[in-house]
Amino acid sequence: MYKDVSKFQLVLSFLMIFVGFSQAFNNWGEKRALSLFFLTSSILVLILVIIALIVYRKRQITKD
Repeated sequence: MYKDVSKFQLVLSFLMIFVGFSQAFNNWGEKRALSLFFLTSSILVLILVIIALIVYRKRQITKD
């Protein structure tokens, strides 16, 4: 799953995570359920991106 991840996809996913966290922050006062959805999904995607980044870095080290 992670072996074909490009650098551009990692940057795009960090931007998507930022949008998710900002949506969670903006909806916190009035729409609590929607805010919790954005928060939990952003945390899940952040964990997956960190794993992908580790795999990407290991792949870069083994190529050199």
